[in-house]
Amino acid sequence: MSAQTQLAAWSVSTSAQRLLNEAPYLPRCSDNKTAAIVRPVLYAIRYPYMQVNRSGMVSWMVFDLDHSNANIWDDCGLPAPNLIVRNRKNGHAHLYYAIVPVCTSENARSKPLHYMKAIYQAMAIKLDADTAYSGPVAKTPFHPWWNTTEIHDREYELGELADYVELPTHRWSKGPNLDAVSHSRHCTLFEELRYYAYSIVSKMRETSTYQRFLRDVEAYAHNHNNFRVRGFSANLSLSQVKATVKSVSRWTWDFYTGNSRCHRGAMQLDASLPLSQRQCLSAQRTHQKRQQDTASKIRAAVTELIRTGRTVTQVAIAAISSISRQTVAKYQSVIESKLAQPTEVSRINETPAGDVLNVKYGVHQISAPEVCLVSQTLSPTLRPDYGESDQDRVPIEPESS
Repeated sequence: MSAQTQLAAWSVSTSAQRLLNEAPYLPRCSDNKTAAIVRPVLYAIRYPYMQVNRSGMVSWMVFDLDHSNANIWDDCGLPAPNLIVRNRKNGHAHLYYAIVPVCTSENARSKPLHYMKAIYQAMAIKLDADTAYSGPVAKTPFHPWWNTTEIHDREYELGELADYVELPTHRWSKGPNLDAVSHSRHCTLFEELRYYAYSIVSKMRETSTYQRFLRDVEAYAHNHNNFRVRGFSANLSLSQVKATVKSVSRWTWDFYTGNSRCHRGAMQLDASLPLSQRQCLSAQRTHQKRQQDTASKIRAAVTELIRTGRTVTQVAIAAISSISRQTVAKYQSVIESKLAQPTEVSRINETPAGDVLNVKYGVHQISAPEVCLVSQTLSPTLRPDYGESDQDRVPIEPESS
C-alpha cells in the first residue's frame, strides 16, 4: 500500500475518520512499540505505531492478540470490532472497539472507569488477548505494514459490551479473621482497618468526601496501633500506619460495594440465564439497534435531498449518509415510506396556523404638541410664558392693522 493509497483509505473509512478526531493533536508514534516520537496526527498516521487515545480519555478499546486467530471474537460470541489491524507476517492483530468516550483523568468518576476496566478484562480473557496490554500505542490502521479490515463504524456503549461477558462479583466474609494473622502487626492492623472502612464507606460516600473518610480511617488506625499492649515488642511506626491507611482508604472508596450486585448490562438480563442465551439476546438487540441507526441516517439523507431539490437515488443517499450503496438498497422500503409522506410547505403570505389577524401595518402619525405649532417668527410677547401664574400674566391685545 503506497502513501497515496493509505491517505485515500483514511479519507474513505468512517472509523478512520473517528480515530483522527479522537486522537491527540500530537500523538506518540514511531517505527517500533516504544513510540518515542511526537508528531501532528496527520504525520503520525504515516508511522506503523501511534497513540490512538488522548491522555485522560479512552475512545477506543484495543485488544492485543498474540495469536493468529483474528476472528476469535466470532468464535466466542463477542460483538464485531470496528477495525482489525493484522500483522501480515505472523497474523497477530489489534482489535479496535469504538466506545462512548470514558474520562480517565484525575477528576474522572471512579465508577465508569472501573466499569470499563472490568469489561475490558472480561473481554480480553475471552479473546485470549494480552491482559497486561494498556496502550497507549497501537498498530496504525491502513499502514502498509498491516492488513486492515473495517467491519462497521458503530460506537458501542459499555452496557452493550457488558451483555456479552460475565463481570466478576465480590463477596465479603462476615468479619476479620484475626487468628490467621495474629503473628503479624501489619496484617492485624490491615484486617481491622479494612473492615472498619467497609462499615462506614457507604454512608461517607453519600454525606461526605474522601478526605473526611481518610481522616476517620486514620484516626481508627492510630487508636488501634497498641501492639505493645497486645504482647508485641513495639507499635508500628507512624509511616507504616500512614501507608496502611492510604492503601485501605483508596481501595475501599473506589472499589468496595458491600454486596454481590453487579451491572447486568443495558438489557439487565437475569444472571441465571445461560451465557449462550444471554449472548444471543444481546446480539439480537445490537443488530436491531444497528438497523434503527442506519434507517435514521437514510431518512435524514432523503429529507436533505428533498429539501435541496435533488433527485433521490441510492447513490445520492449513500454519499450523504456515509453508508454503502449496497446497504442503502436493503432499506428500499424505508426510502419509499419516507417519499410517501406529504411534505408540508408554508407559503410566505399564508398564516401557518390559527385565525387570520387583521393587523394594520401603516404608520400612525402623532400630532405634535400645541406649543410646537407656534411659529418661531412670532414676537416674544406672543410666546406663552409657562413660568408665570395666571394672575401675573398680562393680557395681550391684538395689534391694529
